[in-house]
Amino acid sequence: MTQQAEVEVAKQKNIIEIAFAFTAMTRVFTKGSKPKVEEHLGNLFDGLVNVNTREEYEATHRRFCSWFMSTILTTANKPASYGQAAKVLDIAIKVYVYYCVRPDAEVARRILPLLNGAIDTPILKYLKSNGAATVRANTILEIDEVAYRALQLLVAKESLSLGVYPVQYDDLQWRRLNRP
Repeated sequence: MTQQAEVEVAKQKNIIEIAFAFTAMTRVFTKGSKPKVEEHLGNLFDGLVNVNTREEYEATHRRFCSWFMSTILTTANKPASYGQAAKVLDIAIKVYVYYCVRPDAEVARRILPLLNGAIDTPILKYLKSNGAATVRANTILEIDEVAYRALQLLVAKESLSLGVYPVQYDDLQWRRLNRP
């Protein structure tokens, strides 16, 4: 491996570590989860060059969340929820694609509109008060795939009305709700 190739591998690993840390979720999962999640994120991110459509992205997202729920345990020694898995992926991929423009500018431009808005508990509560009243979950721990999809439809609708992508919506809402 050339020195430049080694630098690129280190850069990607550093971005993945930063992205996972940015989710603020590591404290929720059992010891030893971090390297597993980071490795899986790395594999997923390597495959982004092959994602071209909403359907392909959603299938990739669903596979990650399924893997996460079947592999990662919370500190309460229970399987992670779909909401927890989705938050980890949605924030990590936002950092990787949107903030760091990876794997390259062309792929990032193509994938950016496909990314979902991350949902944390304050955003969940806001969405429930704004039209997602049928969602029974009160925390991301309680979000299953059906609730997640319903919430993403609302995020997409609100994003469209603001003229932003869903991945940008959660930046706006997070700041509004957590940094008034």
